[in-house]
Amino acid sequence: MSAAPHPNQVAFREGVNYLFHSWTALKLAVDGEWGGHDSAAKRDWFIDTIVDYFSENGKNVDTFDLEDILIQIMNDEFSILLEDKSEQHISKVLEQLFLECTQGRYDLVQTLKTDSQKISGAMKSAKAKKEKLDGEEDDEDSSDEEDDEDMDMDMDEGSSSSAPAPRKEKPEPIIDEDGFETVVKSRRR
Repeated sequence: MSAAPHPNQVAFREGVNYLFHSWTALKLAVDGEWGGHDSAAKRDWFIDTIVDYFSENGKNVDTFDLEDILIQIMNDEFSILLEDKSEQHISKVLEQLFLECTQGRYDLVQTLKTDSQKISGAMKSAKAKKEKLDGEEDDEDSSDEEDDEDMDMDMDEGSSSSAPAPRKEKPEPIIDEDGFETVVKSRRR
């Protein structure tokens, strides 16, 4: 029977989870299913891979190797080329998180949790606003259609009671001495 994981390991995994759920590039990839319909499962696997990497390497983690892993997985699993250098930031946070958790300090985990909740809350709020706006646009679209129908009826009524408006004759084209037609811009009414 295996022993329960150490609280430091639990805290580190929790911190990585919060970090990866708030990493903009990864969040967009998962939300947009850029890794396929199982994008969320791929993110969870990604988290496990990073936690395992730290478990195997401990304090001997190579920063450049870690960045390469982040880049490689984002590219292979989500078809993302990280041009924003976010892998450098994520790598630094991961290393700091691991160091603090091994010392039994969980302040960064709490910070990451708070940030993740803020992002999640902001996303939910933005989604709700968008849905509300979409609903209002639908209402506006239907009232616009009604207005258009009213205008069509007004125009039909007007045209049946009076004679059609006389058409203006199209002016003759103006040809310059080289044989090119001069375009004359018509005035708007």
